[in-house]
Order: sequence, then C-alpha cells, then structure tokens
Amino acid sequence: MRHRFLAAIIVAISLPLFATEPNPSSRQRELVEKFLDVTKANDAMLTMMDTMFAQMEKQMVGDEEAKGSNPAKIAEAKEIFAEFRQGLSKVDVGGLMHEAYVRIYAKHFTEQELEALIAFYSTPTGRKSIEVLPDLTREGMEAGVRELSPKIEQVMAEVLQAQEKKRPWRRTMSDIRNVATAIESYAIDNDGLYPIGDYTSLKAVLSPQYMKTFPEQDIWGHSYAYIASPDRKRYRLVSAGADSIFDWDSRRIGPEVEDIEEIPVQYRDRLEEDIIYADYTFVQLPVQAKPDDEE
Repeated sequence: MRHRFLAAIIVAISLPLFATEPNPSSRQRELVEKFLDVTKANDAMLTMMDTMFAQMEKQMVGDEEAKGSNPAKIAEAKEIFAEFRQGLSKVDVGGLMHEAYVRIYAKHFTEQELEALIAFYSTPTGRKSIEVLPDLTREGMEAGVRELSPKIEQVMAEVLQAQEKKRPWRRTMSDIRNVATAIESYAIDNDGLYPIGDYTSLKAVLSPQYMKTFPEQDIWGHSYAYIASPDRKRYRLVSAGADSIFDWDSRRIGPEVEDIEEIPVQYRDRLEEDIIYADYTFVQLPVQAKPDDEE
C-alpha cells in the first residue's frame, strides 16, 4: 500500500511536469502568473490532491476490511492517511511548482490563448469549473471504481487464464508444491510420518489446518494422485498430464535416494507425460519447465 500511496503523490504533484522547458517571454510569464492566480492553482491543487487521497483511503482501507485484516492495522492506516493529508495542507505546492508551471504553460499556450483562458476563468462559468473540479475528480474516481473495476478484474482474469493455458505446467507444478509443503508440515506434527490414503482423503487431513485452499484438479481438469509408502516415510504426488492417463509406473514409489541432490529430473517432450513429485522434489517434468541454466 505504501508504494501505491507514494506513487500517487508524485503523479498528483508533478503532472504535467515532464522536462525542462524553454524560457517564456516576459508577456507569457506575466499572463501565466495571472492565470495561476485567477484559477487559484495552489488551492485547487491541494483540494484535488486531498480528494484523490480521500478516495484512495476509502478504497485501500475498504480492501483491507474486506480481507478481514487486523483492526489495529486498519486503524493505523486511517491514522496515517489523516496525518498525511493534514501535513500536506501546509505545503506550498503552488510555490514549489510555480516556475515549472510558468514554463509548461508558456510552452503550450500562446499569449493570445493565455489571455482567452484568463478571460474564461474570470467568468462565472469559469470560476464554477474551478470550484467543482474537486467534486468532478472525486465522483469520477468513484465512478471509475464502480463501473470499471469489475471489467478490469475480468479482463485481467481472462489474460491470466490465457497465460495458464499457454504454460499449463506452471499452475500444476505450483499446486503440487503447495500440497507438498502442507504434507511436510503435517509430518512435522506427526513424528515424521506422512498421511495415509489417496488424494481425495488427503484434503480432509490437510485442509484447512495446513492449507486453506486445496487444489482438487490440475490445469487439465483431472484429479491428482497421492501415494504414501506403507511405512508412511515417503510419498508421491502425480499429475497425469494433458491426456489424463497415468503412466504405469508413475504412482509406484521407487528405491530411496539418500542424497536429494542426486535425484535426477527426467524432462519429457510431451505434455501428455505425467508430472511427478517424489520425496521433496520433482523427478519428472515437461521439457518446457527446464531451467535456462540447464539448457
């Protein structure tokens, strides 16, 4: 949250400052300074920033509350926002940005255009546009969250789903690692013995104490396999791959290897081949999952 907060501060204060601009003429400088005065740029900037941060606070704190975060942390976040907004109100934003804005406006507007802007903002309509700008900003942000957020989340979910389909082994490997971590945690609490039973029964043993979300199926929509040795000191987790057919020996626990670093990883060319995790490590993977340094 802190990184997003600081990024928003920089954007709000520095827009539209992108580069050093050429020196304006004396008439341009005079007109820009009059324009900044007429539009009450300093007050408008502070009000707009305060409005933006109020909306940020509402959204971020709301997100934390929805996640069920610690009430003390939520209260602290609210306190930080309040103190920041109070402190920022004492900053002379207009003074700090004055010379930069003189150069920027002089770059983009001629003397005649600046005179027209000053004339407009001196009218009742122009003054009203300045007064309602914070409301426009706040209501626009609220509308954006309300109307755009669901669509943005949908598009992102579709993109991630498409990426998963391009590299299906990644999610399956991640699922297996997570289940293996839960199995190891269980063993620590049970004298080094792994759970008995199959993958279906494994869920009742591990969830929710050792993992909150238990993956039911691999990326191809097929159930995983879990096998434990009779003495409960070794185990295997297996995905049948893209064809949903387990290889004849993938669910067989082979001879024990004492040094885990000596366990060879077999890389297969076809995604139909099983993905196998045995005793702390993967022993069979698609060749696409091969690390670059092993090429």
